[in-house]
This record gives sequence, structure tokens and C-alpha cells, in this order.
Amino acid sequence: MSEPPAPYPPPPPWPASPDAPPPRTPRNGIAVASLVLGIIGLCASPIPLLNFVGGICALIGLVLGTIALLRAGRLGRRGLAAWGTGLSATALVISVVVGFIVLRYLGDLLDFVDPPEPSAKVGERFTTDDGDLSIVVTSITCPDAEPCDFAFEATNKSDRTIYLDNIRVKGVVDGQWRDPWLDGTTSSVDPGESVSRTGTISVSGGRLDGIAFDADDASSHSAVVVAAPGP
Repeated sequence: MSEPPAPYPPPPPWPASPDAPPPRTPRNGIAVASLVLGIIGLCASPIPLLNFVGGICALIGLVLGTIALLRAGRLGRRGLAAWGTGLSATALVISVVVGFIVLRYLGDLLDFVDPPEPSAKVGERFTTDDGDLSIVVTSITCPDAEPCDFAFEATNKSDRTIYLDNIRVKGVVDGQWRDPWLDGTTSSVDPGESVSRTGTISVSGGRLDGIAFDADDASSHSAVVVAAPGP
């Protein structure tokens, strides 16, 4: 008599299901972007002309940093958001200051700054070069036949030698800058000494408004303009 077949072995146990993946930590990507833009802006803002690019990056970084700070309670990374906002704000301030300086002195250099109004008269003494050089225009004459002639005296009030080549002189003709021709070879003034210089300027049928003096650039915001006598 045959034996009954052996029963089938029990099926293997089902493998335990893997644990569900932990929830992903929310990321505040805006905070990272603000930090990156703040760093770029801070690097570019002190460099003339590049400061305008740095200012744009800083402005965008400041906006993103503010948004990131508002979202930091839900997404975290408050520290990154704070750093991005702070760097962007600093870069923006530096960019504005450098931009003001660049536009001011670039305008002086290229002479597209309007001349200031006359602030001194012939025979009136004034100072330039931070008060170290005292100047008085002794005469301005414009005969019927141009050019106009002028003369001035410079006195060194400091304890150092001042080089007249560093003192810029320009004419103002019909409200526009005009380069004069300076006579003489004197290029320096010793402490306590005075020198006299003369010059001429072509007016090309216009009217000479005055002669401008400045220690850095006579066609600048800080120039002193000596009014020319009326006709």
C-alpha cells in the first residue's frame, strides 16, 4: 500500500515591507540665492563701473533675502536668509556710494558737468588745494579782438612745495567749459612764496563768463569761478 504524498511545505514568510522614506526636509532655495547674489554684489560694488552690476545683484538679493526671511519659519535656513539680506544691503549701499563718486568725477573728467556759478571777483582772494594755495585773479581783459587775457597770483600757505601743474585752470565761455593757454614756465611754489601766471583763452565770438580754478579738475563741482567783468 503506497504512502500518501508529503504535504507541500508552507510558503516562506513575506518579506517585511521597507519603512516609508522619511519626509524630505523643505529647502529654502531663495535664501541660498540671496546669499550668492549678496556675495557677488559685495565683490563687484566697490569696483567702478562694475558697481552698477553689483548694485543690480544686490537689489535682487535684498528682495530674495527678505522673502526668504518671511519663509524661514516654514522652510528653515533663517541664518542663510539673514546673511544674504545683510550682504545684499551692504553691497547696495556701497554700489550707490561708488556710483555717485564715479558719475561725479567722470562728469568732471569729460566736462559734461555744467559749470558752477561765479563765486569770486577779480581782485578777491580765495583758496584751493584744501586751503593750502591762495589765489587772486588780478586781471581779466577781453579786447574786441580775441583772445581774452587773464593773470593770477598764487601763494603757498602750506609747509610743502605745491606744483601748479596740479592746479587746473579752465575758462567758462557762454556757460561751457573752454581750455585756456597758460604762459610761463613756473611749475612749483615753495612754502610761503608767491608766483604770477598769465594766460589767454579763445572765446570764438562768445562771451567769457569767468575763469575756474580747482586743485583736482577745474571743470568740477568744487571749482571756484572768478567772474569776468561785464562789457
